[in-house]
Amino acid sequence: MRPWAGSTSRPARTRRWANGALPADEGRAFADALRQARESGSRTARWLRGAFWRNFQVKYREVNDLHKQMLRVSDKVEAMPPGPARDAALDHLYRGQSNDCYWHGLFGGIYLPHIRAATLSHLIAAEDIAEEVAGAHASAEVLDVDLDGRDELRLATAGQVVTVDLDEGAGIGSWDLRAARHALTSVLRRRPEAYHETLRRHEGKVATAATTNGTGAESDAAGAAPASIHEMVRVKEAGLADRLIHDDYERRSGLIRVLPLDATAEAWGAGGRGDLGDFVSAPFAVDRLDDTGAQLSRTGAVTVDGMTVPVRAQSELRLAGDRLDPTLEQRVSLENLGAAPLEARIGIEYAITMLGGGGNPEAWWDIGGARTAHDATSSARGVERVAQGNGWLGVELESTVSPAADAWVAPIETVSNSESGFERVYQGSALLLSWPVRIAPGERWSAAIRHAVTVSEDRAGSGAATRAVAGG
Repeated sequence: MRPWAGSTSRPARTRRWANGALPADEGRAFADALRQARESGSRTARWLRGAFWRNFQVKYREVNDLHKQMLRVSDKVEAMPPGPARDAALDHLYRGQSNDCYWHGLFGGIYLPHIRAATLSHLIAAEDIAEEVAGAHASAEVLDVDLDGRDELRLATAGQVVTVDLDEGAGIGSWDLRAARHALTSVLRRRPEAYHETLRRHEGKVATAATTNGTGAESDAAGAAPASIHEMVRVKEAGLADRLIHDDYERRSGLIRVLPLDATAEAWGAGGRGDLGDFVSAPFAVDRLDDTGAQLSRTGAVTVDGMTVPVRAQSELRLAGDRLDPTLEQRVSLENLGAAPLEARIGIEYAITMLGGGGNPEAWWDIGGARTAHDATSSARGVERVAQGNGWLGVELESTVSPAADAWVAPIETVSNSESGFERVYQGSALLLSWPVRIAPGERWSAAIRHAVTVSEDRAGSGAATRAVAGG
């Protein structure tokens, strides 16, 4: 079931360039040490190989989540009785174990959203088949899904699987649509990488060259040895260093954001930073758990203009619907426990992928009645409905809001390096539904968002097990 999960046998390119598994500051230090050893002709250069490949699971939360999802699915498939359904699930499981997006190096890895989506699609399909055979589609449980020693919340129905990271903002870490086999919240966090410093140095040299000789290009030293693919610096567009934006917290969905009252869509960008409260990455408690959802809460604080106000936040999640029409409802409330009023912009932030990179005509947003590409930036005031979708995936997601909210949308883009050069990579879109509010001492403010998914076709046919028995 697990051809490499417990093995140290890895492709040569991963073993050689596992410095990418190091934290960004350690990666820069390693690169400097390796360069100095080579330039000095030191024999120690031959033994410098960076980190062990398993450290990718430490550096990238997304890799660890993917790996642990694969292990959970593997256990479920292994428990299936022999037969066509198990064979079909096993085929999907093996496809979901393709190693490409379990790491990151010069060749993209976890940064490539289409590879990530394909891998997760097969894991979703394998789990769907296994759980249908076991009659275990519906569940609500607290367990350590990512094996970090801390419990998460897993909510599942016939149409969807939602995991909630209790210790990190009660954010939705994954939201998988079974019938479409699509991972809605598979969006990568923007984080520093050691090679970002290489990009900054390169653009600095280009700017200097443009000033001194007017060419805007660097000139190679005569007789210099050709650079290897790992040492060459290419860029696909100018000004990429200015796009190196890093998120303060993981890109989860349903996060409670507290922004300045005068915050703008432009200042918010695609979110990920600049929060006045401590709700986006701090622990929440489970107040209630039942078959259809859970109520979570945290007593935290918001600091505005140097004044700290204690606030109790509650988030209630409810799942309903069937395979082709699953729904997820979130109700959020904030209670001012302090002696001073709280004035701020309260928002619920989501990170969603509809595979909309490159202006994909199949992927779209509908904000305030205006349709745009899914990688576009847009905003609207006082809306009660926001919709998005992808025709190729056969997925539409309509979100209704009460009370009416301001809707801000922006692309989440990373800057990564590949064999063809530094480039922007569209990871997904950030959606902020927010309200400028004033909460007096002792008062409570609340809002509700209902997400309704429409899947045009069940990719498992009339049922995962039925399709598998038929040889699908």
